[in-house]
Amino acid sequence: MTPELEQFYQLTPSQRQTRLQAAILLGHAYHYERNAAYRLTLQGRGVSQQVALENFAHLLRPSALTFKSYAELMGPFPQEQPLRFLSWLNHQLSIPLPEERWSRLRPRYRNLEGLLQAVEQLYADLGIEIVTSSGTSGRASFVVRNGLTVQLAISAFFSGIAQAWDIRRGTALVFMMPAETRVAMARTARLGTNTLSWMDDAPVHYTIPFAATPDMIRIRAGRTYHPGLEGWLERRVLNPGMRWANDHLANPQSIDLTRRRLVELIRANRPIMLLGGMAQLHALAQVVKLRLPEGSRVATGGGFKESYNYTPAQIRADLVKAFGAPVSDVYGMAEANWAAFECPVGNHHIPPWVYAVVTDDDDHILDGPDTTGLLAFFDPEGGGYLIPPFFQTSDRIRLVNGASGYDPTRVCPCGEDTPYIMGEIQRVDLVEEAGCAAQV
Repeated sequence: MTPELEQFYQLTPSQRQTRLQAAILLGHAYHYERNAAYRLTLQGRGVSQQVALENFAHLLRPSALTFKSYAELMGPFPQEQPLRFLSWLNHQLSIPLPEERWSRLRPRYRNLEGLLQAVEQLYADLGIEIVTSSGTSGRASFVVRNGLTVQLAISAFFSGIAQAWDIRRGTALVFMMPAETRVAMARTARLGTNTLSWMDDAPVHYTIPFAATPDMIRIRAGRTYHPGLEGWLERRVLNPGMRWANDHLANPQSIDLTRRRLVELIRANRPIMLLGGMAQLHALAQVVKLRLPEGSRVATGGGFKESYNYTPAQIRADLVKAFGAPVSDVYGMAEANWAAFECPVGNHHIPPWVYAVVTDDDDHILDGPDTTGLLAFFDPEGGGYLIPPFFQTSDRIRLVNGASGYDPTRVCPCGEDTPYIMGEIQRVDLVEEAGCAAQV
């Protein structure tokens, strides 16, 4: 963890609130001056570069609309209009993307992955990297990071698993996810293990042996297709072909590869963190029964992207039975540079450097130490400086001891004195509004 973020665990809730409020005011002034999309949104609300604490709600933008607004300008296929996409991207960022380079782009790219790679190469000197939401709505959210933002995301994720689950160097990591993908959690995991040289102390495995590009995910989801003949082929040939291949090739190979990796690590008596989506891990647990070494943990993340016949409670029980290890969940989204890890009590703890609130249906921040509404967050310390990290999600939660109120008697029984989400996270699935965390 970076020293700046680590300090927040040593601060009292009051000290954290004071520091974060000051950082939000500074961050707002910085982004208001430099970010055209943010400034135009706030000017429409009558907000200037100086803002009062009671008006913090005016700084929040719907995360999915921000990162999916390209679709309103050019439709769901920006690879067909690279210059318009780059103009949109430039509008959303708080650093300029030098326009003299734009002419190096092709007039059109065969697929979205090709366009995103071209933009990253064009601005490699800025450390630009584009991650996406899961994209199962057919319209992925595009979240741009640079070197600093990536480092902060890595710090937030790996310090989180150490703080919440005591997963530290020397623990083998088995990710039941593809190594090659732009989906934020998997991308952060891969970059993190590489950056931290985790492999120097323990094995790291990715056990879905196929890449997952944005276009593959879109076609597989079956919600958004190209027009004309190309769309007909996507709908009638590629989509059913991908579904068949997923069921008969990808899933069996992934299960077999995961089993083999786990057996190797169990023989070495090495603690393991096994992380993947609920559906993927449940499919594994239905055919594999292995007792993981002491100190191991099974971690679920991502919610459900399709209908599923089992509840989270049933899945958790089956995972415990299959692997004999604690099972915990991680809540996050591409739009957030942080994640909330489930504690032994069952609450998801939000990092102490995140100013978390909930809003009502009229977009007002609800006051109190125990409130229910739509999660919104300000991340002025860990969100980097590429975008204003002040967002309202479409996830309905019960937030305890958030930024709008603190009660020492409501500190989580696990002893972690940070804001936490209690109970179910209701992830709304609205194609135009829902962010990365949406589920069907």
